[in-house]
Amino acid sequence: MSQSVTEKKFSTEASASINTIGQMIDRIRAPYRASGAVPQDIHSQFSTDEILLFRASLVTLFAEADLSHVLVESGLPMGSSFGDETVRIIKSKILPYVYDECDLRLVARKMFYDKNDSAMLEALSAAYSPDWLESDSSLLVPDIEILQNQLESAAKVLSYRIAAIGMEEEMAIRAGKDGALITPFVEQNREINVLLESLENKDDIKAAEDFAQASVMLHQCKDNIRSLDKAAAENGASLQQTFILNKSMLLIDRLITILTLLYEMEEEKKVSGFVCLIRDILIIEIQPKKLRDFISRNIQLIAYRITENKRKTGEHYITSGRSEYWEMFMSAAGGGLIISLMVIVKLMLHHAEFPPLWEGLFFSLNYAIGFVLIHVLGFTVATKQPAMTAAYIAASLDNVKSEEDGYRNFAVMIAAVSRSQLASFAGNLLVVFPFALCWVIFMNVIFGNYFLPETTARATLASIHPVFSLSILYAALAGFYLFLAGLISGFGDNKVIVSHIGLRLMHHPWLSKNISPERLSKIASYTELNLGPILGNISVGFMLGMTSFFGHITGLPLDIRHVTFSTGSLALGLFGTHFHVTAMEICSSLSGLFLIGLVNFLVSFSFALQVAIRSRGLRLKNYPDLAKSVLRYFRKHPADFFWPAKEQAAESVLPPSP
Repeated sequence: MSQSVTEKKFSTEASASINTIGQMIDRIRAPYRASGAVPQDIHSQFSTDEILLFRASLVTLFAEADLSHVLVESGLPMGSSFGDETVRIIKSKILPYVYDECDLRLVARKMFYDKNDSAMLEALSAAYSPDWLESDSSLLVPDIEILQNQLESAAKVLSYRIAAIGMEEEMAIRAGKDGALITPFVEQNREINVLLESLENKDDIKAAEDFAQASVMLHQCKDNIRSLDKAAAENGASLQQTFILNKSMLLIDRLITILTLLYEMEEEKKVSGFVCLIRDILIIEIQPKKLRDFISRNIQLIAYRITENKRKTGEHYITSGRSEYWEMFMSAAGGGLIISLMVIVKLMLHHAEFPPLWEGLFFSLNYAIGFVLIHVLGFTVATKQPAMTAAYIAASLDNVKSEEDGYRNFAVMIAAVSRSQLASFAGNLLVVFPFALCWVIFMNVIFGNYFLPETTARATLASIHPVFSLSILYAALAGFYLFLAGLISGFGDNKVIVSHIGLRLMHHPWLSKNISPERLSKIASYTELNLGPILGNISVGFMLGMTSFFGHITGLPLDIRHVTFSTGSLALGLFGTHFHVTAMEICSSLSGLFLIGLVNFLVSFSFALQVAIRSRGLRLKNYPDLAKSVLRYFRKHPADFFWPAKEQAAESVLPPSP
């Protein structure tokens, strides 16, 4: 990219033409700002003489403007990696690059300086074809050779860049053993050079053959990119690989357009196509929020792979029959038993009166070890379900034949998630309360009454009050942590696949020498299946455990409320007060638990569902319709939201797995 000003400047005539074009754009911009629409009839906005002057000004501009950078850079990633391109865009925002005065990009930015100009130009493109610029055979490029040379130069540059990408290590990794997937990336360069030579020699018959062969190679490249993209379901996806694939597709699309223009023999048709190409490039060049759009495009596939991994995990959290329903309940009961022990350990750590940092670290280890143990034993924590099941619900909207089918699938999945969530909440809470009570009684017998003084017990009860505490805010923070842990878990699953962790463990020199092949195979297999969930459990443990420490050092009122732990805390509080509590205190505590659980669920679920839907390129514009479909299904099958149908009926109610 040019970053220094050269001596090349526009002539006085060209500068005047640029001013004329800019003034006419200003006249369209004013009504567009007011109404949000472009003129229905261009002749009502400009006289015939003005339109002729506009055409002449464009002829003069394109005769002197430098199009080389526009054709090979605008709208195309120039960095070698996702991070490199991100930094490049940020740097250009903070301290914009300097372009040559004749660079068409600089001219475009001077003309289209308003943040809404990109939308205005799109509206103009939709309302008017470029043909109105070309009446009277007034070509926009005075000398067709100028256009020809610019396009040939751009085709060569783009072709070499595509060939270089085909030799990237990330492409080879994604292709795996199928080397044929990247062969067309190199072969297209040879075919395009032959085509350009035929065009230069004006050999029309040979050019037609070469154009067909080059087109085959480029479309083969696109097909292979799609194959590599689909293979990410099994091979995983990294940001760098995703960036490379997106960059390749954009370069190939641009090159196909340019080659088509080069091959068109009719000059007027070639110029018309050239105008369309420049228009599309300028729309990209002047659009705002380039950084957000760039990051969004590249992260969408990663988010999709992560949420797909969560969807597969989420299938295990949804019950379709009564046997699965009771299995979910018993699994949650096991989780409640472990959490009741974690509640007591946390109380003991609190009594130890460690410094804030060490207390936060020990709290984190308590959470992390407990959650990992629950996962290893195959138990369930109710509040972890929303982040996993949200992706499964989003998948119910995939590949539906009609909106009605999609809405029904959505409603059915909401019902299934509702009853599964209730089963896990019941299993957690009905076990954690009595067992936490048993543990605290046991500890009190060993350590005496000072283990849980009444002042601590009263403070514990007050901490879950729905009104006179920040429990709802803290519950929302915990819900957000649970959502983040779900993302980390999905990221871990994706990383295991894309980095071939299991295979690398199998071939590790020290491990293969000291561990038998059978045991090492089991270790590798277990790592592939469980590394993601373990990372998610450890991460949420440290997020929950360190929050109060960060609140301490920042002076902010930061803490967390997790419904299962709060239920255990309720048991401790009641025991510490010797059950001398009023009916109002009982009601407020139960109300607090209900709201904490509801907020935990809603925050985690809403964030996860939004990410899952956006990762599929969908937008939920019809929230009312979705809500109505759920209400209609509830009126028809209210029991499905609380209790599963019989096994045979359940199979007919639930949609097939996406």
